[in-house]
Amino acid sequence: MSMFLDKTIKEVVDELNGRYFLPDIQREYVWLQNADGKKIEQLFDSILRGYPISSFLFWKLPKEDIAKSDEQDSDKLNFQLYQFITNYDERKPHNEKIRIEQIKRDDLYIVLDGQQRLTSLYIGLKGTRTLKKKNARYDNPNAYEEKRLYLNLKHQPNMDNPEDNYEFEFHAQKPENDEEHFWFKVGDILELKSVINYAREHELDGEESALLENLKNAFCTEKLISFFEETEKDLDKVLNIFIRVNSGGVELSYSDLLMSILSFSSDIRERMNELVDALKDKGFSNMKQDQVLKTCLLLVGSNTEFKLKNFNKKNIKEIEDNWEKITDSIYNAAKLLETFGYAGYLGSAYSLLQRIQN
Repeated sequence: MSMFLDKTIKEVVDELNGRYFLPDIQREYVWLQNADGKKIEQLFDSILRGYPISSFLFWKLPKEDIAKSDEQDSDKLNFQLYQFITNYDERKPHNEKIRIEQIKRDDLYIVLDGQQRLTSLYIGLKGTRTLKKKNARYDNPNAYEEKRLYLNLKHQPNMDNPEDNYEFEFHAQKPENDEEHFWFKVGDILELKSVINYAREHELDGEESALLENLKNAFCTEKLISFFEETEKDLDKVLNIFIRVNSGGVELSYSDLLMSILSFSSDIRERMNELVDALKDKGFSNMKQDQVLKTCLLLVGSNTEFKLKNFNKKNIKEIEDNWEKITDSIYNAAKLLETFGYAGYLGSAYSLLQRIQN
């Protein structure tokens, strides 16, 4: 049964890469591609100000429902899981794969919406970010700095001015404290037992103690992660849910997601894109990967219903082994349609091939 639930940031962050994982339909982490944007710092500032950070979409699954890496079980879900980035390095900004056999938890959450925010929280609370120094050369081994997130407890922003932010900053080493700065490593809040004891030990004044207490409440006490828990086990339905919540102004298609999770070789992916482009040049302006994939199923004699289960390893291998024949068949059908003057009206050769098959 699907439902809305709430958890603290600490509860979720503590279980990233233990219970929470990413599906291969997710794009890579992009928030640090432009470090000057300070999106991580802004997220932490918003949380401390009490601003909403939008809801999340988690797909709850028993681990036993996901096929192991070396098996193709039609009764199980077949897709690759990835780990969240803990220590971001712009030279290697990729998420690492994880085999289902490596996961110890029996019940998993697959994150369908919220990857960028959760990764940013993970980096800020438990990880690091490594970026190239400004004006440094890429071939300089000292050009990159690993930094952690700190908060200056002495800075109290004007809450009526949204541009006067809390001082969240990344530093390679803990900065020196002075009359205007007391730097607290943000991730330490997750394990801080007593704000009162810490304030007494470090001689914090009332405002500094209050800010530290607010930080602890925001990340450890208040249930700020509001998420919709999806329990649907039909991957095709979940893919369509993903399309709805992740379009964000960029057109996502079912075939885009299929191609991202299917085990097609990179060569076939490139050649499929070339085929689509070539057919568009011939006047089939509506040609897309969807039609090519459907035609592939048709020509290898498979069930042509456009569902993930029909793109099993056997059918994928047959498509790859017969790619030249499939391409020739599609081109020949396209030429025939072009001869009859239908190129501008039909989006693909699929309809014609279906009639020829029948």
